[in-house]
Amino acid sequence: MSSCTLALAEVTEIALISDLLVILASAAVVAIVMQRLRLAVIPAYLITGAVIGPHALGLVPSPEGLGVIAHLAIILLLFGIGLELHLAMLRPGLTRLVAAGFGSCGLSVLFGWPVAMWFGLSPPAALAVSMGLSLSSTAVVLRILADRRDLQRTSGRLALSILVIQDMVVLVMLASLPALATWIGTSGESPLGQVSERPAHSWLWFLTDASVRVGSVVALFVASRLVLPRLLRESLRGRSLEVMLAIGVAAALGAAVITQKVGFSLEMGAFLAGFLLAGTPFRHQLSGQIGPLRDLFIAVFFATLGMRLNLGTVVDCWPVILGGVVVLVALKATLISGVCWVSGAAASIAVAVGLSLSQAGEFSLILLGAAHGQGIITDDVLAIVIAVVVISLILTPGMVSLGSRLGQAVSRFGPAPWTAPSLSLGGRQHGQQRLDHSNHVIVAGYGPIGRGITDKLGEVGIPVTIVELNPATVQEQSSQGMTFIFGDVGNLHVLESAGIDSADALVLTIPDEEATLRACVLARRRAPGIFIAARTRVISKQAALMEIGADHVTIDETAAAEAMLGAVMLGIPARTNQP
Repeated sequence: MSSCTLALAEVTEIALISDLLVILASAAVVAIVMQRLRLAVIPAYLITGAVIGPHALGLVPSPEGLGVIAHLAIILLLFGIGLELHLAMLRPGLTRLVAAGFGSCGLSVLFGWPVAMWFGLSPPAALAVSMGLSLSSTAVVLRILADRRDLQRTSGRLALSILVIQDMVVLVMLASLPALATWIGTSGESPLGQVSERPAHSWLWFLTDASVRVGSVVALFVASRLVLPRLLRESLRGRSLEVMLAIGVAAALGAAVITQKVGFSLEMGAFLAGFLLAGTPFRHQLSGQIGPLRDLFIAVFFATLGMRLNLGTVVDCWPVILGGVVVLVALKATLISGVCWVSGAAASIAVAVGLSLSQAGEFSLILLGAAHGQGIITDDVLAIVIAVVVISLILTPGMVSLGSRLGQAVSRFGPAPWTAPSLSLGGRQHGQQRLDHSNHVIVAGYGPIGRGITDKLGEVGIPVTIVELNPATVQEQSSQGMTFIFGDVGNLHVLESAGIDSADALVLTIPDEEATLRACVLARRRAPGIFIAARTRVISKQAALMEIGADHVTIDETAAAEAMLGAVMLGIPARTNQP
């Protein structure tokens, strides 16, 4: 390799690092300001990109070099979505939940298509835009609902179900973009109307090729189903969570590459890898581990998307953008509320869910970015639609609050009269039905201490959720009907999966001092009213645990001394009284 090539590579690396520095530092500052204003973080990243991008300050003159990080962000995002998609959460009322999800998404596309054409877009471009705007924000909505403790309510369950179905539908939408590109005449392939003129051998080749592609995905599915759980279990023999993380991310990247090689999208492969692992006990820990890495890449990804936003176009087209936001929010809120009500939700639940999901989302930007890359929509259209998405995301917290208030105002109206009361989604008043029982205790560690505490709580009828890092223990005890979560209790996602939001107490029996300290901090921040009992081996850690949130600390050394003293005090009289 010549010295010129080496110098060029070094310059490129320095430029990439400089761009990352500018993006992350700027995004952090803007995000802090947005948090102070109690606004969502994702719009902060988009605004950051618009300000520092080539159309404004020009601090990052060429965002194309960040494309690899953007792809990694999408892969990790869809891998995480797949990990969260366990079918058990949709099982109660599955038919109605699926009907509400697909119905609301399909009607949003169907009604949004002519509206987008009315704004002056061509039919294929309008269809791409309507598909993108039909998707709501999983990241923003779930964060707001979690903060409001609404995910445990019927409205939160219904909103989550619709978001999960939208996350599945986006794969179909991404797969349809090449056809739209062909329709609009940008791909160089034959128009769709000429497909019927292909000769018979062309159709035979097409069917063979499609069979090979589908067969490859099926083979990947079967192989991964057999191999991945065993690999993850083997990686934990040395109690190394880092190895498990490496295997999980490698599975996401490998599945993404394989599906792209056989003609499908990277996104489909990443989602499939996550979905395959969603049925294993490792999903909670993996979700928690990839979370920080995914969030870092997501910040860069959305900032990169924001760089496509031409502020001059936004200023020139502000009436169109404002009108687009109004139409988007009104249309989606009406359609989603109506579909939920028709599917069996009480009017209060339907209104709350409709307004909560009335915005566009992060997958809207992914889909629109892909449509722009294939020439389906122009730079100006992309800038206008991104502005609509950003404003709708900024309005989301207010729309969720408005939905809650309006839901209470219409609480006297029940579900649609043709739905069976026993099957209706949320026949009770808004916010009354909960998914998970409260009054349960989380016990971290199932060693001798944790086992003893669990048995005693079970004797008095208190439900217990156990967090354990030994996969063999989790598998063995779960088969006996006990509620186990595999993972590190010092990970917030693991605590959330164990039900920290509705638990009465957290009992930390693990010998890992650092994990105990992390768990105390996270649990007290997440659930301020929870009772935390912790165990430590040395007296010096007691004050630190009490300071960061523990209500009671048991010290092994003191407990051992007290037990031995009790034995001695009982033993001395017995010895003295012997003849």
